[in-house]
Amino acid sequence: MIEIDLLLRIAIAFLKDVNLDDFKKLVYETSFLLTDINSFETDKLPKDLPKYGGIYSKIDNQQSFNIVSPRYEAETLLCFILNMNRTDLHINAKKEVSDFDKQRYFKLLAMRKNGMPLEYLTNRAYFYDMEFYVDENVLIPRTETEILVEKALDIIKTYGITNFIEVGVGSGAISLSILNNTDKTCAIATDISKKALNIAKHNAQRLDMDNRCDFVESDLLQSPYLMLQQCPLLLSNPPYIANNYPLNQEVLHEPHIALFGGYKGDEILKRLILQASERGVKFLVCEIGYDQRESVHEVLMKFGYEANFYQDYSGFDRGFVAMLTN
Repeated sequence: MIEIDLLLRIAIAFLKDVNLDDFKKLVYETSFLLTDINSFETDKLPKDLPKYGGIYSKIDNQQSFNIVSPRYEAETLLCFILNMNRTDLHINAKKEVSDFDKQRYFKLLAMRKNGMPLEYLTNRAYFYDMEFYVDENVLIPRTETEILVEKALDIIKTYGITNFIEVGVGSGAISLSILNNTDKTCAIATDISKKALNIAKHNAQRLDMDNRCDFVESDLLQSPYLMLQQCPLLLSNPPYIANNYPLNQEVLHEPHIALFGGYKGDEILKRLILQASERGVKFLVCEIGYDQRESVHEVLMKFGYEANFYQDYSGFDRGFVAMLTN
C-alpha cells in the first residue's frame, strides 16, 4: 500500500527525469526509490511547461519526445485508475492506494514514458467542449481542428445547409461537434477503416446523435452509396503528412493510415478535390499541411474552386474553405 501523495511524487519524478530501466526496478523493488523520497518535496517537483498543440512544427521537426506536463499527466492517469478528479486526489492525499491499482498505474506510466499518447491510455479525448472515446484505431483530435468546425458552422448557418459529408471521420469529433451545434443538420460520415467507423458510431450513440449521422465505409467518395447522395458541403481532415516526414514516437503511435498522405503528403487531398468536383460538391472545408498551400491551391483552381486559406493558432497554413464556381 502507498499513499496518493507519495505515489504522485514518484510518478512526476519518473515522467520528468527517471529512465525506464530505473522505473522497472521501482515497480519490483519498492525500496528502490523510497530511500530518496524525502527529496521529492512539493516545491522541488518539476513544473509543467506550456503546452503546444499540433501534430508537428514547421520549425522543430526533430523526432524527440518530451513530456512537457509531468504533473498534469501523472495526476490525469491516477485519476483514471482511481476514478477520481484532480481535486479528489489532493483532498485525499493521504489515502492509500492498493497494490493492484499501484501496479496498474505503474504500467500506464511506463507506457506513457515510451510515447503512448495520454488519450489512448485513458480512452478519452476532448474536442469542442465534448468528450470522445479514442483508441489506437483513430487519430487524436487536435485543438487546431476546432477551426475547421468553426468554418463549417459558418457555411452551414450562412447558406442554410442541412446535410454534409465528412471524409475520414475517425473518432467522429468533427461531425458530432457540428451536429451538436446545429438543430436540423444531418451528416454522412465515411472512413476507409472499419475500426474507426465503429468508434465513431460508438461516440454518436454515447452522445445521442446516431439518428442524425450515417456511417459509410469508403475510400474517399468511391462508395456506390455515396454516388447517390447529393451533399452541398464536404469536410475532411485527411492524411496529409509526407511519408518520409520525421515524427516523434508519440505521434507514430497513431494510425499511420490517418497520418501519411503519400510521397509529398497532399496526394490523397488532391484526389478528394477531384472527386468532389466531379460530384458537384459546392463547398469544401479541409485541413492541409503547413507547406501545401500553393500546390493545393493550384488543384482547387484547376477543378473550379475558389479558395480562402486559413491559419492555425501558431500562424501556419492549416486549411481552406473553397466554393465551386463553375
